[in-house]
Amino acid sequence: MEINEAGVLNTSEMHFCTPSNNAKMMFFYLTSVGHFYCDGNYVVKRDTFNSFLLMVVVKGEGTVAFEGKTYAIKANDLVFLNCHKPHCYKSSGGWETYWVHFDSQLASHFFDLIYDRMGCVIPLFDNLCIKKNIENIIQSFSEEEPLAEPVVSAYLHTILTELIMHTNAFQNISQGTGFVLDAIIYIEANYDKQLTLQEVAEKVNISLFHFSRVFKKETGYAPYEYIIKTRINHAKNLLKRSDKTVKQVAFEVGFNSETNFIQTFHRMTHMTPYVFKMTPV
Repeated sequence: MEINEAGVLNTSEMHFCTPSNNAKMMFFYLTSVGHFYCDGNYVVKRDTFNSFLLMVVVKGEGTVAFEGKTYAIKANDLVFLNCHKPHCYKSSGGWETYWVHFDSQLASHFFDLIYDRMGCVIPLFDNLCIKKNIENIIQSFSEEEPLAEPVVSAYLHTILTELIMHTNAFQNISQGTGFVLDAIIYIEANYDKQLTLQEVAEKVNISLFHFSRVFKKETGYAPYEYIIKTRINHAKNLLKRSDKTVKQVAFEVGFNSETNFIQTFHRMTHMTPYVFKMTPV
């Protein structure tokens, strides 16, 4: 197939996808896929491109620039880009890549979580699942038997989930930074008090800024968000396992007013404490 892009060799292949309306609403969906062989003239520079990119470098090397940083790319690296934002990637001396452009209503959340942890270039090491799933998607187009949209979505969701686990974005806290575990233990013991972030940071002997940044990186929650989550979880138990009123539960788990408790509970569960208490689990 002849592809009219500078640096792309004729042995390359590329396929385009037009998602259904159902796919746009429900699934992770493809917009294009390809298997490229490129020489040293291959450069992609865009201000925006309405998709996310997953690209596995099979052979060769290059660079990618995103959000003011430049990353080196080598064989067995995966590039994950939010192409809605300005970006640039290029080979240096040539490369072979498998790539998929995709989107979904959830894609930005997956991207932000993974990018915050590892940046946009992720070494795959011995993780064969991610590369194999991308290859399977592209292979289906090569054989002119494209996968059904729900199956494609399942492949993409598996890839993104593997990336989350691969980058340890949800690592076991007991294996993470020691002071984060200490902070969680302190929060669990004192959630019913008027805790401040400064107090928790001081208990683990870390500056507030460093504590907040690392705590979110390790747990996926901002510290105050984690305190609120802990209070709501204990409130659920009290609502289901005791005869206490909503007001009694609110103060027992550390809220300073019944109104604040009800509003927070509703925001996090989409039901009021009373409805939760009366609804069978």
